[in-house]
Amino acid sequence: MPYKFRKSFIFDDENIRDFIFKGYVIPYKIDKEKDLIIILDIYKENLLDF
Repeated sequence: MPYKFRKSFIFDDENIRDFIFKGYVIPYKIDKEKDLIIILDIYKENLLDF
């Protein structure tokens, strides 16, 4: 179920996803080889300027 959340806008990788919870964005990487989920960062607002 780690692929449930949206693909990250910042990274061009299918295995990096954005988990959004109470206004926080938590990008994480799915490592299939080691069967791990690695949290990359936690921030309050979207960092991209569209």
